[in-house]
Amino acid sequence: MRGIPPVRGRLFDVEPLRPEDPAEIGGYPLIARIGAGGMGQVYLGLTGGGRHIALKVIREGFEGPQALARFRREVATAERVRSRFAAAMVGAGLDAPPYWLATEYVPGPTLRQAVAEHGPLPPDTCLRLLAALAQGLLEIHGQGVQHRDLKPGNVILAPDGPRLIDFGIARGEGQTQITQTGAWNGTPGYVAPEVVREQEPVPASDVFSLAGTIAYAATGRPPFGGGRIEAIIHRTLSGEIDLDGADPRVAELVRLCAEKDPGARITPARLLEIAASTVAIADDPDYRRFVGAPRPAPVSVADAATSGLVPPERTRTTVTGRTGLRSRAAVIAAGAGVVAVVLGGAFAARAVFQDGGSGEGNGATGGGGGAQGARAGQGVQGGGSPTTPASSPAGGRTPGPDGRPPDEIFVKQPTMDYQMTKFSQKDYTCLPAIKPEKEDERVSSQLQVSAPREPYTKKSVTFTARIKYDRPNGYYIAAQVRDPGPSGSAGPAWVNSKPHLYPEGEEAGSNGLDLTYPDDFNWRGSQGGTGPLFPGVWTIVWFHVRPNGDAFYIGCDGFTVK
Repeated sequence: MRGIPPVRGRLFDVEPLRPEDPAEIGGYPLIARIGAGGMGQVYLGLTGGGRHIALKVIREGFEGPQALARFRREVATAERVRSRFAAAMVGAGLDAPPYWLATEYVPGPTLRQAVAEHGPLPPDTCLRLLAALAQGLLEIHGQGVQHRDLKPGNVILAPDGPRLIDFGIARGEGQTQITQTGAWNGTPGYVAPEVVREQEPVPASDVFSLAGTIAYAATGRPPFGGGRIEAIIHRTLSGEIDLDGADPRVAELVRLCAEKDPGARITPARLLEIAASTVAIADDPDYRRFVGAPRPAPVSVADAATSGLVPPERTRTTVTGRTGLRSRAAVIAAGAGVVAVVLGGAFAARAVFQDGGSGEGNGATGGGGGAQGARAGQGVQGGGSPTTPASSPAGGRTPGPDGRPPDEIFVKQPTMDYQMTKFSQKDYTCLPAIKPEKEDERVSSQLQVSAPREPYTKKSVTFTARIKYDRPNGYYIAAQVRDPGPSGSAGPAWVNSKPHLYPEGEEAGSNGLDLTYPDDFNWRGSQGGTGPLFPGVWTIVWFHVRPNGDAFYIGCDGFTVK
C-alpha cells in the first residue's frame, strides 16, 4: 500500500489499482481495488455525485453462457432487493464486456474479519445481530428473494448496522435453477441439509445459514467444524451445531434456527419477537468496538492518487457514460445520454446550485452551470413554465412562523442517480437506488408508499406515503411526479407538490398522507404545467422538506397508465 494505512473496505482492505486495471467502468472512475471473487474483480468507484460504490466486474475468460446467466441473475436479484439491511444496487452493464454490477459501498469489516480480529461477540451483541439479520431476511423473503449464501463473510458490520452482501447465487421467485444436476450452491458448514439433499433451497434454508453465522459470531469457530468438505457436510446432515461455550440465550435461538427439517425451523418473524431489543445494534458499544472507526475512503481520483491508490497519471480523466446498459439499471447521462466528468483536484465538474447566493455545491449534473444547469438537474425551486423563468431561489425561502416551509421546494439532491431514478412496474422498485440523507434514514426505512398496482385508466390518481412506526411532529412531505418520458429528461414533465404537514398522532398511523395528480400539482410553483395521464410508467419521488424549503429524497414509487 506504499506506506499508506489500510482503508477498511466492503470485502477486504482496499488495495492500490494496478497498471492493468481500467481507469473507469461503465462511466464510473475507479479509485481502488476492494477484493476478488470467483467470477472477477471488485473495485471501489465513484458516482458523478461523489458517492462511493462497489463495482463487480466479470474477469476476462470467465464469460461462458452459464457464468453470464448467473451474473445476469445476480443483477436481476439485486434489482429486486430493497432493504436497509442489504447493499442497494446502483447500476449494471450487461450488453458487452466488461460486464459489471455496481452497488452502494458499505464501509466496515465483514463479520468474519471482525471475529478473527477481536474474538467472539458478547451475548447481547450476538442477540442484536441475530435480530437485525432476521429483519433483513424477513424483508428480502417478502420480496421473493432468497440469499442462499448467508455466512460471516457475507455480512458487513457497517457503522449504522449490518448489511447482507453478495447475492451472487441468490434466486428470486420465477428464476430458473442454473446449478447442474448433482451439484449445489452454498458454503459448506452454512448450507442447509435440504440444499445438499434436494438441491432446492427454500426460504427456511437462509434461516439455517443464519444459525451457522450467529454460532460463528458467538464462538469464533466454524459451526460444523473444519477439515475435508465431505466431513463438514456429514456433520451438517447428521451432527449438532457447535455451540460449546455460547451463552444459553444465544444457543437456544441458534438451535431453533438449525433444525434439520426446514418446516420445524423458527421463522424470522418469530425470531424478531423473541430477540427484540430496546437498544439498536448501532448503539451497542460492543458492536461499535467491533466495527471500529474506518478511515474515510478517498473522495476523488486526485485524493486516491495522493493516498497511493491511483497512479498519478490518472488524476485527470474524462469519463463517458455507457449507452449499452440495461434501461432499468443503468445510470446514463441526462438529455443527450452522455456526461463528461473531469476528475481534478476536488473531483468532478460540479455545477454550483446557489441557494440565495450561498454558493453551496450539490453534486454533478449533465447540464451547464448557473440557472440552466440547475434546472436540468432539478436543483432549483419550482415555478414558471418552459418560457417563463421560475421565481428566484432567493425569494420566498423564509420559513413560516410555525416552521412551515415555503410552497416552492428546492431539491438538494440533483445528482445523476436522482435524475435517472425511475419506477419499474415489474418489481415495484425505483432504480438507480438513492440513499437518503442521514437525518432522514430512520423515516425512509419505515416509509410505506402505495399507488395503483394494476394498469390505470382514470383521469386522476391518488397515492400515499405512510411512516410505519414513528409519529414525527412538524414533518413536511412533498412529492414529485415524473411522466413516462426518457430517463433524465427533467423540466416541465417533472412537477412538484407543495409541502404538506405529515398527519400527527393516531391519524398518522392509520392514514398517512394522500396526494392526487393532477389536482395537488397544478399550481404556479409546481415546476411546470401538469398534463393528462397518458400511457406509460409514471414515477413518484417523495421528499422530506425542511423549514427553509430544502427537499431531500426519502422514497420512490410509481404506477402504470394503460
